Amino acid sequence: MRIHARLLATSVAAAALCVGASACSSSSTGSGTAPSASASSQSTKAILTVPKLSGVQTSVTLDPALLPALTSLKVTPAPTGTATLTKPGGEATLNFPVTGGNVTIYNKGAVTPYVQGIVHHSGSGLSFTAGGKTLTVENFDVDPGKSLLTAQVKEMNDASIPLFFLNGTDLTVTPPGSDGIARLDGTKVELTAEAASAINKYFGVTAFKQDMMIGVAHIQAKG
Repeated sequence: MRIHARLLATSVAAAALCVGASACSSSSTGSGTAPSASASSQSTKAILTVPKLSGVQTSVTLDPALLPALTSLKVTPAPTGTATLTKPGGEATLNFPVTGGNVTIYNKGAVTPYVQGIVHHSGSGLSFTAGGKTLTVENFDVDPGKSLLTAQVKEMNDASIPLFFLNGTDLTVTPPGSDGIARLDGTKVELTAEAASAINKYFGVTAFKQDMMIGVAHIQAKG
């Protein structure tokens, strides 16, 4: 059965993220760490540093076609642990509480990547059941520098795999306001080749493809 590029992607990994969540590279090759040669010393100073994150959450707004597609494939998704599935404004959104990590943000273009750090989401995840088999992905880590969201797969001896590529081309960063929360919105969440291969093999399908669009991530981070 043919499936839209957005569909099952979250099915297995969920989403996150970030899910994801939310990472911040502007391209699949943009994980460099050196400041731009043309940037001034002033422009390369961090505009926000949170050495220890204490919340709040990474959310992934899913493509409208995803959940109906999963239903048609008889794939049943379910949040696990502290993850939740909500529908604010009618849009299905997966939410994963931030449990730790750190983040440093620079002016866009001054440093590559301009959002750096790690965002942990321990104790939450998603399960997917189909054909009598269940796949559980959990404990998501968002690494903006590598533009990746990794997860532990319970049925694979808790192996950690790169689940999603995080494309931050359209990322917008809002510094903390009176609530102390920094917001990173607009990161596109796409399935990695490794995750697509693992999912296809586990469920015996061929529908999952590299770069499947899963949704758009929104991170709220507080120190």
